Amino acid sequence: MTTAEHNVVYLALGSTRVSAAAAHLTRLVDQGHQVLAVVADVPEWTGVDLPAAATVHRVPRDPRQAVQAARRLVLGQRGLLAGVDLLVAGDPEAVPVAYAARRRRRDLPVRFEPVVDEARRPAAADLAVVTPWYPSPADPLAGTFVRAAVAALGQRYDRVSVLHTEEWPTSSSSSAAPLVTVTLERLARLVDAAAVLDEPEAELTRMAVPLLARPREFVARADAHLDAVRAALPTGRIEAPVVHAHGGMFGGVVATALARPDARVVVIESSPLLAQMLAQPATRERYERVLERADEVVCTSPFLSELLGANFPAHLDKLRVVPKIVDFDVLPARSTPPAKLRRWLHVGPLLQRRGLSMALEAFAEVAAADPGVTLTLVDAATTGRRVTDRIKELKLRDRVTFVPPVPHTAFADLLHGHDLLVHAGQPEGLGELLVEAVATGTPVLAAVEAPTEPMLAVLSEVAGTLVETAQDASGMVDGYRRLGARLGRADVSAARAALQARYEAPAVLPQLTGEQVPEAPVTAPARPGGPAAAGPEPAATAAPATVAGERIVLVAINAPRFYPARDFALRAAAAGFGVDVITHDANLWREAARDPRLRVHPIDVAESRRPMLRVEQAIVYRVPGKVLSAARNRTRRQESIWPELGVLNAQRAHRKLARLVHDSGFERGYRIVRPRIMWRVVRRDVLPKLDLTRTRRVVVAGTYGVTVGWQLARRHPDLVVTTSLHGFE
Repeated sequence: MTTAEHNVVYLALGSTRVSAAAAHLTRLVDQGHQVLAVVADVPEWTGVDLPAAATVHRVPRDPRQAVQAARRLVLGQRGLLAGVDLLVAGDPEAVPVAYAARRRRRDLPVRFEPVVDEARRPAAADLAVVTPWYPSPADPLAGTFVRAAVAALGQRYDRVSVLHTEEWPTSSSSSAAPLVTVTLERLARLVDAAAVLDEPEAELTRMAVPLLARPREFVARADAHLDAVRAALPTGRIEAPVVHAHGGMFGGVVATALARPDARVVVIESSPLLAQMLAQPATRERYERVLERADEVVCTSPFLSELLGANFPAHLDKLRVVPKIVDFDVLPARSTPPAKLRRWLHVGPLLQRRGLSMALEAFAEVAAADPGVTLTLVDAATTGRRVTDRIKELKLRDRVTFVPPVPHTAFADLLHGHDLLVHAGQPEGLGELLVEAVATGTPVLAAVEAPTEPMLAVLSEVAGTLVETAQDASGMVDGYRRLGARLGRADVSAARAALQARYEAPAVLPQLTGEQVPEAPVTAPARPGGPAAAGPEPAATAAPATVAGERIVLVAINAPRFYPARDFALRAAAAGFGVDVITHDANLWREAARDPRLRVHPIDVAESRRPMLRVEQAIVYRVPGKVLSAARNRTRRQESIWPELGVLNAQRAHRKLARLVHDSGFERGYRIVRPRIMWRVVRRDVLPKLDLTRTRRVVVAGTYGVTVGWQLARRHPDLVVTTSLHGFE
């Protein structure tokens, strides 16, 4: 391997961006480059086609060993860098090697994505669309609804610019994480992270956002998106009179900060994590600033609109509900209906509810009775280890196939190659897949989730024979059998026409642009009752005479079994009782609290202000953390990575030691006195709000509430205090 053989070195030393690396290598070879690809020997490369003209050098699978091997290869004595015109860091693990190469050779161009014109920058436009989701080589299915909206908006605007911020998350558990952490910010200051491309629907600027923030650090992630877009824009602001921002916390933060003062900013909210975001005070405050600047907020479901309205009533006049645009042109109907529902398809991570995946448990029950049933999991890379272990435990490894993401244009073929689309536990952002499946004539088996209830109502209305819904795994099995019993009866043409009238661009575009007021959303179907219900049940229309005005107090402080406690409260509310919930985590009860008969009394803030906790937090966490953080900030400004790496390792050691001291020392003692502390907080902050004269019973769920229940029983001998979650008598 000599210097003259290659003019481009491409590094992909991890496993998270394999599909993007394959697409980039093909692009480089097509442009006539001689490419040396240095890739990790990970199983994700199995079955991936690489261009024959590229030379592939494989390094060890372990990320740290991969970085070391690639560094020796690129920076070794053979002078590989001397004849290289471009180095591409294709994933986070490649960043340490790329930074070392740039320090060795200051004139070496380094990029995160290859492009034809490296000097090109985003142009001014009539409409700018800022989005964290858009189809890309790394994830062809991400943001397909955004692309459909952009294509439709091209009918109204001559020049459309898409500003796509693509996150590159770095796993803190990776053996290369410390090296990536200390080199990422330094390399970002030296390279251009933006790639400007021409797509059929618009000019696309894709900006890599390599992340050091954890997934739940929404404000830090939003700031990273903002920095990436600001650096990519020639003037540092979005040069467009109209800006559409997808996702209030990411696209919205960018758009409201960088839009011209005279620009009209429309925030389009479709994030599946909105409730979790608003549960964090700092994120909530940032989101409110977005709403203050935005001229309009378009929510893609009534669920999201209600959530924003409940949290920000001052901005109710800005909220509208407009469905996502679905591109039916790439969704041809299947020629023949499925003969049997044996080939199951699931898109997205297998998320869990109550510790188990509904889709997987339902499939396991069906598979036990039918050896011909199979399950294909598409884009399930983020599936947790517990799910993969569960697949092994159920002995289903030979019947479950993992498939990487496919381009949206190939999604219809994927549907046609399967008999059933299963949708269970996925976030709201994947709800449009239900419409796409039904449009092709593919039966759908879906779990009832609050975000997708209106869409399921529409599908049940226009294509009832193709759709079944359920609340739990056993319900999904029953729905599967009902679907199988009526195969071939669906009028796919009529269902498709009804869906087109509601979700195709001609129907949605006037609503999106404000030319037409959206119709009222379809009322969601009622949820069946019972402990297995997946979410809040509807409140009873009238309270029975025997319980009118009576209340039940539920003490659920760190209840080990949240769902039974939640379901009990909802059943009591549906029966006509008023319910007071004393809890340590109000976020868990956020959705249930939409029932007007249910009142939540959180005590976590009051507990956190107790002197004992504040002293422990200061000594164990805050003071050492601030000292190390200050040292880290000083070393960040140095070109050498080693001082910061030393401080980073000290921070990691401090976190482990602090957790050990907290769990093994403080927490053991605090557990003994915590029930009495809980009672003092309840007595001071909650009891004055309760009407115990009308309370029929107090129900204690969880050991930390036992002292509260005992004190109430001692002070009110006529009050029924129990731990039973069955019945109200």
